[in-house]
Amino acid sequence: MAADNIRADQTFDQPVIMPAPVITYLAQEISSAYPECKQEGATINKAFQAKTVALNSSVKALVVKPRYSCFCSDDGCPMWVFAAAPNQAKLIFESPMAGLLTFSDKKSKGYPDIKVSGGLITHGYEVGYVWDGAEYQESYNQVWVWNPERQCNEAEIEELQSGKWIKTSNICLKF
Repeated sequence: MAADNIRADQTFDQPVIMPAPVITYLAQEISSAYPECKQEGATINKAFQAKTVALNSSVKALVVKPRYSCFCSDDGCPMWVFAAAPNQAKLIFESPMAGLLTFSDKKSKGYPDIKVSGGLITHGYEVGYVWDGAEYQESYNQVWVWNPERQCNEAEIEELQSGKWIKTSNICLKF
């Protein structure tokens, strides 16, 4: 499987119909943001779009994200990944905010690793997740901010190594 990238501002070419339990889950999840979106004419059934992705040769999942920007920030939208099963809503991953969600070619326990990233050239973030056999767990995160004196993005990076979070700061990232 080649890496699959899903941008927050992307419209799916051929969205799939979401099972009723997924719609119910989303309605509960976004209840605080919904009144603002309702003013824009968003109904729960049409406020989200879904796309099927292959996690491996035998497992498919449903990636769900908002159709309307009222659910989003300037640099990302919430995204959810549900195990694809008729009339079910088994959540296996969620990101409260993602500019880009990437399913990697690298796999953990048979499922692709996930990377969530966003931000601008002057500041941003990237968070990595690996499959633990039941759900996706965070494995690393980094936040960066542009430092004009060093002419680079200074990053604070945390990685999970042997069950402990190891922190590295002030790494100069050149993009």
